[in-house]
Amino acid sequence: MTLKLVSIRECLKSKTKKFDCGVDVLNEFLSRYALKNDELGIGKTFVAFDEEEHVAGYFTLSTAQVLFEDIPDDFRAKLPRYPIPALRIARLAVSRNLQAKGIGKWLLKMAFLKIIQVAEITGLYLIIVDAKESSRKFYEHYGFIKFKEKDLSYFLTVDTVKRAMTG
Repeated sequence: MTLKLVSIRECLKSKTKKFDCGVDVLNEFLSRYALKNDELGIGKTFVAFDEEEHVAGYFTLSTAQVLFEDIPDDFRAKLPRYPIPALRIARLAVSRNLQAKGIGKWLLKMAFLKIIQVAEITGLYLIIVDAKESSRKFYEHYGFIKFKEKDLSYFLTVDTVKRAMTG
């Protein structure tokens, strides 16, 4: 399957309103809030279309920071004791009829490519995600590490992703 990734600003609202990933809050975000958040600079959403111009899925990126104390001990050694810059994969969803076909993996890869671009021009140490219970295994499969005492919050270092994408 060939997919095309575009900014939410390039999407017809009628296309995003028909999106259904099986999670109401993710459907509603895409159809009601993604464009407004983009315009306000709160989060940038990228939408994948299939060959028939149906929304196959989407992801949203936003800036964040992580408290030094929240980072697992194994990752703290070289870090300063203040909030660490991060980029959050705020949303990632795949159309219900395309799930388990590699679309999520492709969207994650596209998000990683965008994150690497950001890391080239600004300080960025972590990629974070607050998973839904239904997506926990997805993020764990791709190597995301659980934050201390935060059940569904995960992270990867940007360096880990850079090495994986270029190696």
